[in-house]
Amino acid sequence: MTAARLVPAAAVLLALGGIAVAAQVTGPAAATDARPAAAAVSRVPVTAAVRACPPSPGTGPARVALIAAPAGAAPAAAPGAAAGRATLTPLPAAGAATAAPRPVTVADPGTLSLLTAPAAPAAGHAAAAPGVAVAASGAMARGMEAEQAEGPGLGSVRCGAPGSDIWFVGPGGQDGAAQIRLDLMNVDAQPATVNVSVITDAGPAQAGGMGGISVPPHRTVTESLSALVGGGSTAVAVHVRTSGGRVAADLLDGPARGRTPGWVPAAAAPARTLVIPGLPPSGGAAGLYLAVPGGSAAQVSVLAITPYGRYRPFGSQPIGLPGQSASYLALTPLGGAAAALELTANVPVTAAAGIPGSGAFTAATAPVSQQAVVAATVGGPGSGFSADIVLSAPAAAARVRLAEIAAGAAAAAQVVPVRGGHTVAVPVAAPRGSRRGAPFAVVITPLPGSGPVYAARVEMRGQGGVASIIPAASAPVTLVLPPVRDSYDAVSP
Repeated sequence: MTAARLVPAAAVLLALGGIAVAAQVTGPAAATDARPAAAAVSRVPVTAAVRACPPSPGTGPARVALIAAPAGAAPAAAPGAAAGRATLTPLPAAGAATAAPRPVTVADPGTLSLLTAPAAPAAGHAAAAPGVAVAASGAMARGMEAEQAEGPGLGSVRCGAPGSDIWFVGPGGQDGAAQIRLDLMNVDAQPATVNVSVITDAGPAQAGGMGGISVPPHRTVTESLSALVGGGSTAVAVHVRTSGGRVAADLLDGPARGRTPGWVPAAAAPARTLVIPGLPPSGGAAGLYLAVPGGSAAQVSVLAITPYGRYRPFGSQPIGLPGQSASYLALTPLGGAAAALELTANVPVTAAAGIPGSGAFTAATAPVSQQAVVAATVGGPGSGFSADIVLSAPAAAARVRLAEIAAGAAAAAQVVPVRGGHTVAVPVAAPRGSRRGAPFAVVITPLPGSGPVYAARVEMRGQGGVASIIPAASAPVTLVLPPVRDSYDAVSP
């Protein structure tokens, strides 16, 4: 070993020796001493949040339902602290010539706002409907949630957070879908590079041109997947990955013969255990869409979590599915009641479910952490709709507080117990004192000591028709900072 290589090693030994001497001088902490404050987990308020809403599927501008810092959801701001604000900014189509955008700004914590999405002013000719970036700061970022508020049930799709790895699973083109549309939205100041892969029941599709898609800053790129999916496929899985930057993504299952178009929510990343919440109490059969992205065959067991307990809709034998495939399985009616599905598999899978003909879909999601917020709901006398929050506790029992918030009325709250292995569908409506038929938001908060709870809002039209389903996603008000611990890593070469 050369002298040059001995110098760093000697420095490390000298530093370690110094630490050892210091430890002898100060002495070890007494057994009764409390853990140092530096090792404690700390929580800090969320001060920034961003979402992206897809372009409207219609001809007019989209409407966005926005609520931030709902009452009781966020810690009180310190005296003199700024309440913050939320801003809606258009994300025009890439390549469209547009003038300077005109953002919409709100600064009303705890208030549900229905906003017309800002247009992207065209320079010389009409531009395609833009996506919409929703950015919140200060207290307005805590518990912030936004939904595209179109269609009879108002909230039709949750505006997603940008990421680098996003999955969708839904119906294929067998029913003659006119379009399967993928919207990619870049909310950042840096360009994003996106790779899209598609799997059907025939295996991986040859996605020529779906690699290296460039999404410029503050722009939207829309891709049609209809040709890739093909007219004979029953199911499709779409994987969106970025090799640079990040995007928000949404998948629209376009109109087909006898089928209403609908947004397919993003599904949880492939895993060996999944939960799909919010299957509605439809008299007809729901459809289960499963994707096996890896090369190994999957053995999948399906357990329904209902108000009456657990049962296996496909029997005790697992379902065998080939690797690198997407599949559709018809579910028998789940006892005429709302339910969740728990899936376990020997290899990672991801999944979603939908009601044929309705355009309503739900997908595998994570349990609610801290809280979830459903931004836009209608229901109650005079509205023509009824709304339920469907809560499922696959394992241990849970207790959940539901708070309904509407403009011009005091928030109403109720605590709902959910037995382990059961589902509870809780009717919700605008709180007393609000305008008849007014939209309202629902804050879903698991109480301390609760087991994992999964949630979705199910909107029903008239006598049992499903208007929309919104799987609930966590909308945190605080972030957890890991503890700082003593370490010798600082002196390693």
